[in-house]
Amino acid sequence: MRRKLSLSDQEFHALYCPVKNTKGALFIVAYFSVAVFVSWKGLHKAPERPDLVTLPFLIIAVAMLAKWLVSFTCFRERLVFVLVIVSAVTGEVYGFFPAIVGPYAHLVKPADLTLSLLGLLVSLTMLVQSARSPKLEPSKEQTATAKQIKRSSLIWLAATLAILVLGALLYFLPFRQ
Repeated sequence: MRRKLSLSDQEFHALYCPVKNTKGALFIVAYFSVAVFVSWKGLHKAPERPDLVTLPFLIIAVAMLAKWLVSFTCFRERLVFVLVIVSAVTGEVYGFFPAIVGPYAHLVKPADLTLSLLGLLVSLTMLVQSARSPKLEPSKEQTATAKQIKRSSLIWLAATLAILVLGALLYFLPFRQ
């Protein structure tokens, strides 16, 4: 019997909804805790020079977040994804196009801190609700499909990281003759 390799949006939401999944909610809380700390620590620092190497990774991350934004249906989940996307894009626009942001440069970092704090509050409410909600077990077919998707995603991630590390080594290490 052949299993399907992809989950529908409803199945994906049922498995990974942070309102029902405590691990997912805890991950989001941890992310926003770090984001608040980093935003607060860099509040009075000068903007960093942008790096063209990080731009493709940001584009890929925003594309993945946009895909997940469509998959989740709850308002709070979508709000969290929108906050992450807006924060990331604002930081890059602030770095790459200082002339556009110039008149409002003094507002960008406090706005980023505000977005991170709002995301932390929303994620904390999701964590509290997930801790209070009864645990629902997914079906065996859903868990098997989810495990297969996780396994293939981990393989792709490992291959991508290996290629990036090898590329970085070839780029940064001098060629010996």
